[in-house]
Amino acid sequence: MESPSTTEEQSKAHSGFIEMAVAILLTAILLGLFWPVVLDIWRYSFDDGTYSHAFLIPLVAIYVLYDCRKQLQFRQASSIWLGLLIISLALELLFYLAQFSLPARALLPFILLFSLLSIFKHRFSLYVYSLVMIFATPIWGILSPPLQQLSTSMVELVMSYTSIPSYFEGNVVSIPSGQFEIANGCSGLRYFITSLFLCLLYIYFNIRNVKKAALFLVAGLIGALIVNWVRIIMIILIGHQTQMQSDIIHDHNDLGWYLYIPYLILAFYVGAKLSDLPKKPEPSPPPSSTLPAPRSLAFVVLALAIFSPSMIDWPNLDADKLNQASGPINSSLHPPLLIDKYQSLEQYQLQAEQLQLQLWLYRFSGLGLDNKASYYFNNVVPENLHIYRVEKEQAINFVFFRSISNHPGLLGYSYASNSGLRSQKSALKRQKLIDIMHGNRSTAILAISALCIKKDCELTKEEIRKQINSQFNNLALN
Repeated sequence: MESPSTTEEQSKAHSGFIEMAVAILLTAILLGLFWPVVLDIWRYSFDDGTYSHAFLIPLVAIYVLYDCRKQLQFRQASSIWLGLLIISLALELLFYLAQFSLPARALLPFILLFSLLSIFKHRFSLYVYSLVMIFATPIWGILSPPLQQLSTSMVELVMSYTSIPSYFEGNVVSIPSGQFEIANGCSGLRYFITSLFLCLLYIYFNIRNVKKAALFLVAGLIGALIVNWVRIIMIILIGHQTQMQSDIIHDHNDLGWYLYIPYLILAFYVGAKLSDLPKKPEPSPPPSSTLPAPRSLAFVVLALAIFSPSMIDWPNLDADKLNQASGPINSSLHPPLLIDKYQSLEQYQLQAEQLQLQLWLYRFSGLGLDNKASYYFNNVVPENLHIYRVEKEQAINFVFFRSISNHPGLLGYSYASNSGLRSQKSALKRQKLIDIMHGNRSTAILAISALCIKKDCELTKEEIRKQINSQFNNLALN
């Protein structure tokens, strides 16, 4: 039996840098094998002002790993975590091939966690190291609409107690000096995410009592929302006092941070009062082995490689490079179609009896997470189109509009996959889960517009339906 002094000497000799290096190496391997997903996260997180804190996340993660390095111990046998890793990898590959962006992004930090727990013995710090990446992952937009509505309601309540006449219509605030829109950027999402991230990190390092941790977290999140509400109200008041001439009206982001930073200092002052760390830290456990078990490490790396998007789509690791570079496609009948992230475009002028048809066929490769007909920006119907009726028949959308020359016109469009036409993006997404089982990832958008021969547009509608079905039957998607 080892004496306490021997155990203490082993603990001191255990620097943990080998464990830390293995964890970082495994992280780098995962990022490389899942590069298309990582690239998607980079584009929609690190280049987005809502996630302006994202650049700090990798540094924080490395510090957490450094702080807990002496507690890490290698496993010497396989564990249930390897099974969870394989299940999560299978789901991730399914989400990637079906181009379900949000689930594919959200699952990646959990894959990192299960990979590490397959190599190391269970430590809570590994959860923090892996899952802190979620705060840099663009999956938080789902909270924007409710936070936006909450901000509007609170601002409306406060403005009712002021002497300034104000009228709220949806998210638009009208005062005698002008109008303000409480847009998505005013929802307070960026302050909410940043506060949640910092509060959880502070709790991890400083608070062990559950009640104190919950109190600090709730207070931190409510405080962040209040800061945003104060910011919006101040902008409205400044706009009223300056007749909309203040620079803050046009560039109000800085004002938010001027308010948020003092609040953050106050929040951490309160957090310091709630801190309950023990005065003497617990001793680090001695290492069970100086090196990871080769079999466990090999199994993890092999599993990552088998389900790797980088391996599947090699050498096209950046699908955006395959996209068509041209801008909006003009039409003589209506404003240009705004379709993005497509691989190729075919345009035709068709003559059918007395009709002159304009046809657009957008092809999408299905590579990456964005090159798809269901890309969120692809609404097909042009902006500022004078629409007076919309119908949906046999998986085709019909939009009745007034042309640039004020003649009645009709735009028909549908989303296509290898298995058929769909009128809705949601239906196309569900169908892709089936299509990828048969190796089909490509999709397309078929759109045809024409002036109506008669005012009821029935002949035009029938011809557009016929042409869309004919084009789909000749369409080769794989």
